[in-house]
This record gives sequence, C-alpha cells and structure tokens, in this order.
Amino acid sequence: MLLYGFDIIAYDKTIEQFVEDCENSGNFNNDQIQQIRWGFRDGLTIEQVKLFAKPEFDDQKMFQICYGFEKGLTIDQVKVYAGVKFHWSQIDQIYLGFEHGLTIEQVKVYVNSKFNRDQMAQIRYGFENGLTMEQVKLYASLEFNEYQMENIREGLENGLTIEEVKEKFYV
Repeated sequence: MLLYGFDIIAYDKTIEQFVEDCENSGNFNNDQIQQIRWGFRDGLTIEQVKLFAKPEFDDQKMFQICYGFEKGLTIDQVKVYAGVKFHWSQIDQIYLGFEHGLTIEQVKVYVNSKFNRDQMAQIRYGFENGLTMEQVKLYASLEFNEYQMENIREGLENGLTIEEVKEKFYV
C-alpha cells in the first residue's frame, strides 16, 4: 500500500523486524522492549527510536528520550541529553531547559554529569530569568553547591555587577 509515495507495509515490516531483533538479542529487558514499542506506537521514526533503543539505557532514560521527541524536540536537542552518563533526574533538567526555550548552547553550560540536578536547575533558572552567558558562567562551576549558585544567581538578578559578584563570592 502506498501513501504519499511511501510504502506503509514495508515500513511496518521494518519496524516489526527492528523490535524482533531487539527482543531476540537478549540485551533488552521487558521494560526496555515496551519503551521501544511505545516509541513506535506514538509515531516516532526508526531513526528516533534508535537513539534510545540501547541496552545501556534503562527504561526511565528511554522514556525521557522518547518523551522529548513526543514533545517536539529535534534529534540534535535530544542528543544533548541522551548520553548514558546522566541520571534520569539530570536528563529531566536538560529536557526542561529545551522545553522552556533555552538554546543548545545554553543547555550545554549545565550538561555535566558532575552537577547534581539542583545545580543544573540553578543554571537553567539563570538563563530563564534573562541572565547572560557571561553572568551564568560566573556560578556554573563545580566549586559552588546549589545554595551558593542560588545566592549568586539571585544577586545577579537583583542587580549585582559581575565585579561585585567576584568580590563577594570569590576568595
């Protein structure tokens, strides 16, 4: 059957074969296979599903990646947070950045598995609240915990200059 010049039956067989290959590989558990099936059921392409159909991703990570596609994120945006090195709560912070309109460049400032989710959130809040890249980079450092980051961010949002922040927070 052709629809708009596309062979739907051949595409369905390709999807079925892909899922069957994943099942037969012995590398995926039932929850992971279910996430792969849900991705196709929700209209994702094979290219999109291949980005999360990896044995090293648990079903939570697979869900977060799939969810990003379902919400309209591009493959380039999803690739930013699709890495194995992130806990699902960190992936959530990365996704939220894109959902709230941050650019890939801005999100990459906090794409570091050594930041905890609260540190990532403080960096994200700075961009969301209109701070510049230079301002955010003042506190987007592993030397600061999330409370210190929050204090610096709020200082900048309330009018502290970069020089004042450096005097007050850098020893």
